[in-house]
Amino acid sequence: MTDILVPTWPVAPHADAPPATWRPTRRVTLLMPFYRETAATLDRSARAVRDLDYPPGLLQVLWIVADGPEGARDAELAEKARAEAGRPDLDWSVLKVPGMSPKGAALNHAFPHARGEIVAVLDADVVPDPAQPAQAVWALEQGFSLVQAEEVAEPGTGLTARLRAAEDALWHASVRGLARTAGVHVVAGSSVYAWAATWDRVRPICEDDVEESYHWSLRLMAPGVVTGFLRAPSRVSPTERVAPALRQRARWARGQLRAVAVSWPELTPRGKLLGAVTVGSMAARAAMPLALAASAVSPKARKAAVGLAAADALCVLGARRSPEYRDRADALAWTLLVPWHLVGSVAVYRAAWEWARGDRGWHSVRDVAGDPAGPGIPDSDQDAAAAPQKGRPDDH
Repeated sequence: MTDILVPTWPVAPHADAPPATWRPTRRVTLLMPFYRETAATLDRSARAVRDLDYPPGLLQVLWIVADGPEGARDAELAEKARAEAGRPDLDWSVLKVPGMSPKGAALNHAFPHARGEIVAVLDADVVPDPAQPAQAVWALEQGFSLVQAEEVAEPGTGLTARLRAAEDALWHASVRGLARTAGVHVVAGSSVYAWAATWDRVRPICEDDVEESYHWSLRLMAPGVVTGFLRAPSRVSPTERVAPALRQRARWARGQLRAVAVSWPELTPRGKLLGAVTVGSMAARAAMPLALAASAVSPKARKAAVGLAAADALCVLGARRSPEYRDRADALAWTLLVPWHLVGSVAVYRAAWEWARGDRGWHSVRDVAGDPAGPGIPDSDQDAAAAPQKGRPDDH
């Protein structure tokens, strides 16, 4: 998601970890969509499922792939990776569904097959901490409606990956900071656990946009929904190149802007507060390069530029002072984060342009050129795959 300009210190605390004597008794279903993924991604995910520390008789894992020729390769690779993981004791199956694009459609097809009291949504690239499901169940039993895990990028080699690691740390600090300050926050879309009844509040999942998780974020900021944060993180692959990182920011921004616009009349006051903070933060990001350019001739613009840069720097300093986030990036990455945000502000303009032309596709952000299975799906093909389709809810 795009960064939000809010206090990043102090932050909302993590949910308590379960006591050593506690044993889980709840059935959990993991929904994990795979769409045109590489063999390496599937193998990585299979190892993550294999290593989960949760009673196998209480865990259902559904790997979701497209039915028919479109998903034949995914299904083949998924079955192979599942078999090689060596966990015949798990209720682990490959579920073929009629539609995988966008992700919301895949989840709507999969939810009726989930038998757990608790349902988790995990992205293909996510590697949850082995203790994460048990921590989630304990937290939900203590009164939470939904809990989410932070995603920590694995070490990258280039400066872009290091900047993205710092940016992710800042993002998580801002989410928890907003939760502490205002009682609202963005709900994760790829490492999130909730009671089945909580998911019922947001089903059917939005199918006409690529940022389905921001849609459910707005709807879950409602009375009676208690959300929390898990201590056990998830790992994700690093983004090594600038262009994919900026395209990803544009996709996030576009999805968030559209979600606020189409959902605003029906939102609760807390949902509107979250939407206003998000849009206001994006407007501030977009104003940074304009104020900087105008500062050469306008004292007012100079003051605005200094104010925006100072606000951003305070957010960065707030996150960096936290022992939880400080070591997720090196000193150079933290130092360059404000200039990186200046570069990233172009994503807001790209998002507005894409939205204006009706683009609802998504962009590739993974570096898969070295994968033995071959190159990933090109951006143009991904955009076409996720675009509205005839006869789908996207038409409305």
